[in-house]
Amino acid sequence: MTKVTRSSVDTQILPPEVSEEVLRGVAEASVIRQFARERQMTGNRVQITEAEVDGANVFWVGEGQRKRTDAPTMSTLTWTMDAAELAVIIPLDEAVQDDANLDLWDLYTPHIQTAVAQKLDAAAIFGTDAPTAWGTAPSIVDQILLAESDFYEDASPTDVELLNLLAGTGAVTADGGLQFVEDSGFEPTGWLGNRRFKSRLRGLKDADNRYIFGDAIEAGVPSSLFGLPLSFTKTTVWDRTLAHLIVGDFGQAMVGVRQEIKYKVFDQGVITDGAGSVIYSLMESDMVALRVTARFGFVVFADDTADGNTVSASSEYPFSLIGPEQ
Repeated sequence: MTKVTRSSVDTQILPPEVSEEVLRGVAEASVIRQFARERQMTGNRVQITEAEVDGANVFWVGEGQRKRTDAPTMSTLTWTMDAAELAVIIPLDEAVQDDANLDLWDLYTPHIQTAVAQKLDAAAIFGTDAPTAWGTAPSIVDQILLAESDFYEDASPTDVELLNLLAGTGAVTADGGLQFVEDSGFEPTGWLGNRRFKSRLRGLKDADNRYIFGDAIEAGVPSSLFGLPLSFTKTTVWDRTLAHLIVGDFGQAMVGVRQEIKYKVFDQGVITDGAGSVIYSLMESDMVALRVTARFGFVVFADDTADGNTVSASSEYPFSLIGPEQ
């Protein structure tokens, strides 16, 4: 016995209901731009000079006594920050754009913004695909490893061990993230971490049985750890094999903005491959292309070195990481 079923009727006769509502992406902001200092760059390179004054002093004097003189010494440290470009070209058949029931460029925009934010975060935090213009070992984690301010769990991690790694025990030689940053003469201002590590933090309590982690409960208010703001990144940015959390004085890091994201649509021109061969001729192929560009620099200021390449195990460094067993 047979009957007419849905599968035997053309979909043009029984078309699916089509929703006019399209779920658009929401652009995610860069976490390093939320925490670090930011500077607008008027050129491709900027030099930042810090003047350090040492030995300034004042003295108590009694009534009628001679006031003493002093001669503070001054030195300068100079850092160079170079901007590097992020870019992509998205080619599209003009007929597809014309026939679409929504603005495709508008649909792509938040995802492009998120991709730029994630690329910047990955390069600045972990050195992932970092541009050569930023120099050798330019990222926070690159220099943490040089400064040996990295602390790791053992093969059988416990909450007590994790607490010590986060805060330190007060030993003569720093044995935890917060202690290392503080012993280096910096004031910790925040934490960065991977969302997947949240579950490890929720049950942590200090010696007085107080929870040390506060989850974000409203929009715009970050989570906190030991009273400092904690921001979580996407797993696509974070290297979970190396770090659970990073803590530091983010006032010592700077993002240089030479150019925010810039969009330009072309309907003429050619797109070539690495060998120079033409892949698309926009006019001949009835195509359009969206070109996206942005330019950023990044630098970390370590007060005892004016060159990130010279950070070493003897350096006072403003960041530290806590990670899994290595």
